[in-house]
Amino acid sequence: MKFGFLSKHFPLEKFLKPSCIGISFSDENIKAVLLNNLSSKPSLKSAIMPIEKGSIINGRIINAAEVTKKLSIMRKDFNLPFVFFTVPDELAYVFSTTILVSEKSNANDNIASIIEENVPLTLDDAVFDFVPIKVVRSDVEYSASVVVAACVKQEVEKFIQVFRKAEFEPIGCIHESQAITNALTSKKSSGTLCIVHARGTRIGIYLVKDNLVIFSTLRSVLEEDYKKQFLDEYDKFLEYCMKYATDGGQTIKSVLVCGEFEYAKKVVEAINDSKNNGEDVKLSNVWTNVFEINKHLPDVPYEKSLSFAGPIGAALSEII
Repeated sequence: MKFGFLSKHFPLEKFLKPSCIGISFSDENIKAVLLNNLSSKPSLKSAIMPIEKGSIINGRIINAAEVTKKLSIMRKDFNLPFVFFTVPDELAYVFSTTILVSEKSNANDNIASIIEENVPLTLDDAVFDFVPIKVVRSDVEYSASVVVAACVKQEVEKFIQVFRKAEFEPIGCIHESQAITNALTSKKSSGTLCIVHARGTRIGIYLVKDNLVIFSTLRSVLEEDYKKQFLDEYDKFLEYCMKYATDGGQTIKSVLVCGEFEYAKKVVEAINDSKNNGEDVKLSNVWTNVFEINKHLPDVPYEKSLSFAGPIGAALSEII
């Protein structure tokens, strides 16, 4: 899912799907990936740029000068201006809703009218985009089921500003959970599954249906009790999905795990060791839509690659 406000207000008139760098942000670093999977010999270039502690806190840019400085180094190293970036999970809210649609109404306006009922943001403080997943006709009207992603407008604008100061040209953005989904799930796949993004201090858990994130949750964790805290949040996630987010209360059978390798392994172990484990849980393949591993082996070690799902998914967003 891309945020339409970028393409509406910052159009690129002379370019059609230019090659772009996928970039993601965390409180510790900036990750970038440039893919070339259109040739007979697919290739990639990747980078991790550490940032000073406190420059980004909970996904929010605090020290714009430091972030701009590190992006400027990346700009020189990659020698390409166009970027497609992820909005950190901490700044994004994903929810599903149903709206009325007709020739006289605008879907965008209808969603805008209910934003404040579904996310802790005022309409003026939010930017949002949506994907329709089903349209139903009654005797007198149509209704559409949609998945909405809303983000903190001011914080997204900060990312755009630091990119521009670093002489990058942002051509689009995507919320982090959907970028990760774009990387991990085959574009031909269907059905419902769970994705876990494991990091040292925070864990994201996403419910994915037909390659679209329809619900996500984020929890801060302490390293010394990592597995227990994850399972506590995971049980709450499964309970919510059973009640509200899966058809007929169906159980989730498949779990894909990515993120920092050390913590991704802990997540897999925690689910496998849990008493009620009925899921097929495994460490993921971030190259699902980039390489055929049996033909082209990336030069990024597998353990390291698990943390690149965000930028890979961002780079794939325009290609997909």
